[in-house]
Amino acid sequence: MSKVWRNTPSGIKDFERWLGKGKTVYAVNEHSLAIAGQFEQFTYSAHTCTGRHVLTGAWMFNSVSAKYLLCGSANGRVYETPPPGLRDLAGPDTDCRNEGSTGYRGLGPGQIFRGRLDLAEIERMEGHAQDAEDEFQKEKAKRGKWF
Repeated sequence: MSKVWRNTPSGIKDFERWLGKGKTVYAVNEHSLAIAGQFEQFTYSAHTCTGRHVLTGAWMFNSVSAKYLLCGSANGRVYETPPPGLRDLAGPDTDCRNEGSTGYRGLGPGQIFRGRLDLAEIERMEGHAQDAEDEFQKEKAKRGKWF
């Protein structure tokens, strides 16, 4: 079982006691879904300890201290081994070739639109888009002129 350090005072002290030059730890990164869009919201990055700070004596990961790395992780945790279920940020991207040309990611996890895009299906999708626009305009009218 790999060791996990949490963003607590005792967790930070334990993490700093365990560290040594050359040890590698894994921190979780959080990405904005507005930017990431169809990609993963969470990935992980590997960080190797490079030594101690000249003035403070704190363990450093290049220019980041061990305390800051632990506090800056997305879920407030640092792992001894790569966290399960997450992709390495520096690794290859996920393979999307099996989705086909009509792959739509908005259906849910693992679901792919496999229907025909004929005229009736396009009109149905345009109807959904128009309903969403009408709902937005109603909400906008409720908020008033200044918001």
